[in-house]
Amino acid sequence: MRVRATVLDAIAAHARRERPCECCGLLIGTGAEVIESVATGNVAVDPLRRYEVSPTDHFAQIRRCREAGARGEPGLGVVGVYHSHPHSAPEPSPTDLELAFEDFLYLIAGPVTDAAPMDVRAYRLRNGRFEPEELIVS
Repeated sequence: MRVRATVLDAIAAHARRERPCECCGLLIGTGAEVIESVATGNVAVDPLRRYEVSPTDHFAQIRRCREAGARGEPGLGVVGVYHSHPHSAPEPSPTDLELAFEDFLYLIAGPVTDAAPMDVRAYRLRNGRFEPEELIVS
């Protein structure tokens, strides 16, 4: 999956702003490329240990993509979600598995520090398991 460098930069900045809580957001793009990340509210009961994208924010982005299609900008949609692991490696947790949808793209950023570059990894849920997805930064 192609992802714009500006998307990864925005995710890293969001993760740093929300630390020590997990941040989350939506990935907007096509079947082949993520062109935008949209920060959303984390409505999880315990945002220090898990994430949950605000349903209001999620539906707003679905509507925005549909409206873009109606204006002749077809092909955009919510293709995935991102979140941060402020204190651990960017690997899916059992909690992440509970919230996952088949074939949706999941970007996980972590650990979150001010100094070090952030590691962002991609996964897709297939047959009940997370599989790594190669990211091609453009």
